[in-house]
Amino acid sequence: MEVFKKAEELAAAILNSEEYQRMIKARETVGEHSAASIMLRDFQNLQTELHRQQMEGVEVTPEQEEQLQNLFGVISINPYIRELIEAEFAFSAMMLQVNDILAQSLDLKEDGEEDEAEGPKLEVPEKRILIPGKDI
Repeated sequence: MEVFKKAEELAAAILNSEEYQRMIKARETVGEHSAASIMLRDFQNLQTELHRQQMEGVEVTPEQEEQLQNLFGVISINPYIRELIEAEFAFSAMMLQVNDILAQSLDLKEDGEEDEAEGPKLEVPEKRILIPGKDI
């Protein structure tokens, strides 16, 4: 079917995109540095734990939020992890834009959502990491 062929072409275009290639390279680089891998794993484990806690209806304490933000501050100093975070953000921004294009083309946008004429919603920052409530 033509739709599936086009979907495969889109997937190939995404795989060959600069954003995807940058993200894969950044993941590989982090994997090559054990200290970076361990730091990132610890951060992701804490992040997952706090998310699970929220899903179970248990409120995340200010101390836990601070612990997560402090750990993020520490890992974002690592240049390998910082590059991975930035690359993942750029890839996510691209995928959101692809999704928006599909939604607009299929007329799936909800009333009040941005129109295509307003341009993309996300701007990819250059070498800057954002945390809610903090800039690093």
